[in-house]
Amino acid sequence: MSPLLEIQNLSTFFYIEEGVVQSVRNVDLTIRRGETLALVGESGCGKSVTALSILRLIPTPPGKFETGQIVFDGQSIFSKTEKEMEQLRGNDISMIFQEPMTSLNPIFTIGDQIAESIILHQKKSKAKAREITLELLHKVAIPSPERRIDQYPHELSGGMKQRVMIAMAIACQPALLIADEPTTALDVTIEAQILELMDQLRRDTDMAILLITHNLGIVAQYADRVAVMYSGKIVEEAPVDELFESPAHPYTQGLLNSLPRGEPGEALESIPGTVPNPVFLPGGCAFHPRCKEVLPECDRDLPPKFHTGKPQQQVACWLYRDSNPDALS
Repeated sequence: MSPLLEIQNLSTFFYIEEGVVQSVRNVDLTIRRGETLALVGESGCGKSVTALSILRLIPTPPGKFETGQIVFDGQSIFSKTEKEMEQLRGNDISMIFQEPMTSLNPIFTIGDQIAESIILHQKKSKAKAREITLELLHKVAIPSPERRIDQYPHELSGGMKQRVMIAMAIACQPALLIADEPTTALDVTIEAQILELMDQLRRDTDMAILLITHNLGIVAQYADRVAVMYSGKIVEEAPVDELFESPAHPYTQGLLNSLPRGEPGEALESIPGTVPNPVFLPGGCAFHPRCKEVLPECDRDLPPKFHTGKPQQQVACWLYRDSNPDALS
């Protein structure tokens, strides 16, 4: 069966006065129906730009799709008109945006904003859309939804705004849900409820989820596969169990080693250095200035993807060249 979403060699750049911001570089990703793919990496590595590229929400200019193709349900995203994309967004593909404070319209009630997509895409009456909206507010654990439905965003806390954004995203039961840090501003109890809700929807409707997060605990519990991103490139991809048991790329190893473990007060490991400026990326592998296992070719040649010896694990690192001389790309 063909994947629901297939990203092939995607590069998304931004042209600004300082130079060219290489936000996404030659990214390949696939997501199957009913699957949760986690996209992880440090802030600024290109995760959100990848998500916005899928929905064709990159402002052009200064943004530009340099190379690649995005195929959703057998159809090219780039071949669609803007009107066709408007029908796709919020209906077949929904996104939970990272900033709920700025994503809601301050002049409309939250009920009207959730109901809008239900009326537009599902052709429901206003009365039926309001009924569905109340059900959604119950699902995302909004207290007193009968009262909150007629309130404006400024009357809600940050956590409740986040839950409203989630209700909007799942209103039309999309085939693909892009969740960009979906539990930001939520306490741990509500976070668990929301994640369980998303996972239940995935199981019930065969919905696919692209989960963008910094929380590796969430990844371990809810993801099927993991793609690790660094400076706009996918450096490792593997099933979640394989990645946590035997991380291959030095960057992935650094991320996992930085997780708290052991006794309270024990010093945490950290990755030395900082993420490079995307306008002035180092030559070769962008991680090499921070890597403890750097090889002579790392600062000269960009590594292709190699198999690690495990059938579903791929890594872009020269350390695996000798054990696996046939590159995947």
